Amino acid sequence: MALVTDPERIRSVFLKYSTDSTHLTRQQYKLASLAISGYKPSKSMVERLFRDLEVGDAMDIQTFSSVQLEQAKLRSTSETLKQIFQTFDWSCNGFISKSDFLRAVNEVMPNFSGAENLFEKADWDMDGRISWRDFVSLMGVS
Repeated sequence: MALVTDPERIRSVFLKYSTDSTHLTRQQYKLASLAISGYKPSKSMVERLFRDLEVGDAMDIQTFSSVQLEQAKLRSTSETLKQIFQTFDWSCNGFISKSDFLRAVNEVMPNFSGAENLFEKADWDMDGRISWRDFVSLMGVS
């Protein structure tokens, strides 16, 4: 599903699911999020979001817009990281082996001398390969 970053689209979805045109309840938020992202957040995720944002029982349009734009950025970052990971995973086995990593780094930065050290830093569990979790940590994304 395409990322929705158009403020008018976000506003129209908000108005579609808001019964009073000013706020979304938790259930309305879940449905509006589904309409925008194709993903319906869990009850616990919505509870945590409402609590962390201190919005009480209903979220206004400004907060909804901010949340949706931030989530679109996160989805974009995640998709970009997946593409990079898959590019480095030359063996196509879901892991980046040391040889895959060194090969990819050499292709992108032929004069970079720290590839071995970078691999060692990324291989958190020291199993000789970089998992998706290792890779995300290396890139500084939680």
